Amino acid sequence: MSKKSKTMRIFLGTTIPSALCKVIQAQAGPTLNDPVWRVAPVAQWHVTALFIGERDERGLAIVQKAAAHIAQATPPISLLNGGLVTMPKEDPTMLWIRFQPEPALTALHMALAQATGTEPSTYRPYWPHITLARSRKAHTGVSNGVVLEHLVLDRISLFRSEPSTSGTLHTELAYWPLTGTDPVDRERVA
Repeated sequence: MSKKSKTMRIFLGTTIPSALCKVIQAQAGPTLNDPVWRVAPVAQWHVTALFIGERDERGLAIVQKAAAHIAQATPPISLLNGGLVTMPKEDPTMLWIRFQPEPALTALHMALAQATGTEPSTYRPYWPHITLARSRKAHTGVSNGVVLEHLVLDRISLFRSEPSTSGTLHTELAYWPLTGTDPVDRERVA
């Protein structure tokens, strides 16, 4: 009788440095203090490079190998002009910092999707964002201009995502610096 392997919900992304979290809190404070929002713990704020979904524990090795190789081939990525917005446009229930689309992040997203056998996002361009808060019901749109002018993604992390009583908990399982030092053959990674 074979032992059934456990699955977990995972994604690849980048955490936000604590100094920048303080900038966000200072700039977005009045909106974050609105009781309609359930603000995510600051330690959970991140930019997603690729949502993978449910994977078998044994399949993590494939994801880790792909992420390590692609991180070596990808230099740090600069995101610009992060504005405070509500999403989605119809019946918004999330509060984001949404950055300008960045072709380098879209390329990273696509390379990670291909190498891990994950369906890429259908949204083009791929909008980099930080989810700050959620609401149980639709909230009128927020658009407060730029609250974070510049964010450098200098690593990617593998996160496990689990529901908890205080919202979804993201636990970093591994990380790889974005170095751009190895022009990886994308065919070799898969």
